[in-house]
Amino acid sequence: MVQMMKHDEVVYTDLEEGAVLLHLETRFYYSLNEVGQAVWRLLDSAENLEDMLEKLAEEYEVDGQSAKDSVSRFLQELEREKLALPHREAEGERPHQGSASAPAPSQQKRPFVEPELIKHDEPLHEVVMNPFDPQLPLAE
Repeated sequence: MVQMMKHDEVVYTDLEEGAVLLHLETRFYYSLNEVGQAVWRLLDSAENLEDMLEKLAEEYEVDGQSAKDSVSRFLQELEREKLALPHREAEGERPHQGSASAPAPSQQKRPFVEPELIKHDEPLHEVVMNPFDPQLPLAE
């Protein structure tokens, strides 16, 4: 599978059980479950799908072909929604932004569930990039 890279116009926010992505161009936002969040984070450090699965196996009980298929489908969804793009060799090497840390030896692995990307129905009508925008009314 082709390497993927995060789209520059996507903002990522951690939540207690997963994450939220906001695409600034389309103004649609998406929810990720915990495994989807882990895959999103690995886009920066995984060299390919097999490397990503190895890193996921450090934290989750990954079951071979089933996990490979579900992560592949998830990556295709990210690409279809333009949240992640294929990494082109012509752009040169992407900077290494750190890798996901392995769990402590005493920590048990969590069960692997299919990564989920949930697109919310309505785009945000207005995205405020600067909370101190002088055109916005001040809260009283």
